[in-house]
Amino acid sequence: MLSGTWKSSERKAGPDEPAHYSPTPRILVALVEDRPGVLNRVVSLFRRRGLNITSLDVAPTSRKGISRLTCVVDADGLDGVIRQLTKLIEVIDLRMTHDPDAIDAEQLLQELLPREAQADGVP
Repeated sequence: MLSGTWKSSERKAGPDEPAHYSPTPRILVALVEDRPGVLNRVVSLFRRRGLNITSLDVAPTSRKGISRLTCVVDADGLDGVIRQLTKLIEVIDLRMTHDPDAIDAEQLLQELLPREAQADGVP
């Protein structure tokens, strides 16, 4: 059992960073095949490197069998993770952005486009 609580603000700075260091949030958006185990393989790449995912969202797209995975990570040096993600067979497309407004717009479109397709009679 855990004793006490740990807050992210209590994180100790590394030897090369000031005490008030806070990494820039990185937003990764991936189109992945909608199959069992894909989310586990993607998240495991972050876990193996000791990176914390602050937000994770997976939603279906209008294309059957394809899901959109949005992942927010407060970490620098994601180059290795990105290289490994592009090697996964289930990852179709991968983009990275720093603009949270872009993600809000994409999530809104993600909600609206499937509804419009359903209204047109497309399952």
